[in-house]
Amino acid sequence: RGAARSWSVARYLLWKAASTKIRILCTRELQGSIADSVYRLLCDQILALKMGHLYTVQKNSIVSACGSEFLFKGLRHNIMEIKSTEGVDYAWVEEAQAVSTESWDVLIPTLFRRAGGRLFITFNTGEVDDPTYQRFVVNPPGNCVTKKVSYRDNPFFPPALEEERIDRLRLDPDGYD
Repeated sequence: RGAARSWSVARYLLWKAASTKIRILCTRELQGSIADSVYRLLCDQILALKMGHLYTVQKNSIVSACGSEFLFKGLRHNIMEIKSTEGVDYAWVEEAQAVSTESWDVLIPTLFRRAGGRLFITFNTGEVDDPTYQRFVVNPPGNCVTKKVSYRDNPFFPPALEEERIDRLRLDPDGYD
């Protein structure tokens, strides 16, 4: 926790979408509503980066001045809708530790129908046998770049999280590990 993975991907995609017309699918295994997505994070980052003049925030999507579009859909309950989603250049899967093999088996071919498709995955490691961990860490595809990051890599790691980290280490060293 506290590695700024989601912030980093959000910022990269916002900068990319501001300069190049792309279609970005933002997803996670379970997403009951847009409130369960990275929508709020992207909106907050647009403000933090002072990019408001480059984006129009709509009820269910975010559109850039050059025509880029952020779409938000859950995987598990919308898998057939995901399968028929056309023109996706990039996909961002947040909380990917929860994504099932079945969801990966639909999402990946959907994304890579288009030349140059890119997949961004952010997750906190869970169990070694999680499908995401197996697919992208233990047995990554040949074109996969994996970057393991932790709070140590975040130069802006907040003091409140540092206090919590120290408390967890002191009070529950086994759980901390």
